[in-house]
Amino acid sequence: MTQGQSQVNPSTSSGLTLSQVEESKRLAIKEFAQICRTTPRTLRFYEQKGLFKPFKVDPENKYRLYHPRQARDFLKIRLLQNFHIPLGQIKKKIKRSTAEKYLQEELKRITEEIKEKEREYKFLEKIKYLLFQEKNLRNVFKEKTFGPFKIFCMKVEHGEYAKITDYVKFLWKEAIRRKLNCENSEITFYLKDVYNPKNTPMEIALILKNNNSLSLREPAKQSQEIATVAKGDLAMTNNRFYYKFYPKTKIMAYEYTGPYEYLILVYQKLYSYFEDNKIDLKGFVFEAYKHGPLNTKSKYDYQTMIGFPI
Repeated sequence: MTQGQSQVNPSTSSGLTLSQVEESKRLAIKEFAQICRTTPRTLRFYEQKGLFKPFKVDPENKYRLYHPRQARDFLKIRLLQNFHIPLGQIKKKIKRSTAEKYLQEELKRITEEIKEKEREYKFLEKIKYLLFQEKNLRNVFKEKTFGPFKIFCMKVEHGEYAKITDYVKFLWKEAIRRKLNCENSEITFYLKDVYNPKNTPMEIALILKNNNSLSLREPAKQSQEIATVAKGDLAMTNNRFYYKFYPKTKIMAYEYTGPYEYLILVYQKLYSYFEDNKIDLKGFVFEAYKHGPLNTKSKYDYQTMIGFPI
């Protein structure tokens, strides 16, 4: 055998040419499907979609033949499909750079989902302990003082619990219009302690920073003005915007971290402490929002201080 012949048709130690070895590795569609843990029907379907083709189609009997190395290409397609990519888009994303970028984005998304589930788990553990296992509710409160400060307020005569975030946004909009310098937190005062989620009077407030030039030493003489609600804003035509002075107040505070929808359960539990111990409240119960929907991504990170004036 000449050198030229050995290059054109190299042989292996078994005496077979490499082309013969490659030929021997070709698999029928059923065998290849078993390697890929799929079905011949799926392979034919991918072929129809232009995603995956046989290594060779026998010209005589039309049998589809596959090479074992093709399993890697097939499994890449299945991997992308498992990440819920439509088949019509997989052909574009199967290129290495595009697929790698997409998988990296999916890893980031799944990592965030895992973190969110961890937050949810911690919240459920804490709320379960408060509602069903805490034997001495006094332990969950901290005595502190709240105030004094000036506040910019809006009264909602027929408020709904589920719309408090909307009321807060509406008040912020007015504060910005007036160029008020406010703390990055909000307060909801409940003007009645009766549970009424669809029709309860409440006062939404922003704490004014000290450099606001407002004299509020005589609360009885505070001026009130009816808000003019522009078309497209919340349908709250009876809202009143006004300034107030909130005095230094002793409170029992509970620090709540979690979604707002469970606050009702927390209130029910906390109120039982004051009822059982015959403690009269000396003012409106309120919520002070440290981190909420306006500045916090996860609802399990919302931080709310519930204050009971005593």
